[in-house]
Amino acid sequence: MPRLWQSIEATAANRSTKLAILTAMVTGHRVGVVVAAEWAHLDFETGVWTIPARQDHETRGRMKSGREYALRLPPELLDRLRDLRSHNPRSIYVFESPTSTGHVSPNALLKLLKRFNEGLTNHGFRNAIKEYCRKVGPIVADHIADAFCDHSLKGLDASYRRMDTFEERAQLSQRLFEFVTSEPE
Repeated sequence: MPRLWQSIEATAANRSTKLAILTAMVTGHRVGVVVAAEWAHLDFETGVWTIPARQDHETRGRMKSGREYALRLPPELLDRLRDLRSHNPRSIYVFESPTSTGHVSPNALLKLLKRFNEGLTNHGFRNAIKEYCRKVGPIVADHIADAFCDHSLKGLDASYRRMDTFEERAQLSQRLFEFVTSEPE
């Protein structure tokens, strides 16, 4: 993931597209959720990005589970988003398209990812996060990684894992930011 981020940073892609990819890498969100992020959903005071619950199946940019999802973003990512906002203060979308009205297209992100590795997908990011959680020290419990990626829990986990994971998810996002933006080994 650090090599991927370094490669993305070196491209001529616009700032909005690059930052959308970094946000996907650090939050574990699907590309469609990231690109449709709205400034109204970001609280710069608390650093929390709240994705509203999905009210219907037509509304784009909501979590697949349909639930509301809140995540405190790493301060360094929040600073980058604040800077992006200062360059386009009238935009509704966080990741404004440089060529059309509205947000960056999911395909623009995927195209950039495929330049690095033809087989790379957004789902691959999400899987890489789960693998990172299992291998990094200290290890991140599977139920925290699943809550982070908004996966539905199964079996006993679904019955008993009802705790609020907000702080653990915020810590994981910070760890991912530090990892992704570190020098590749």
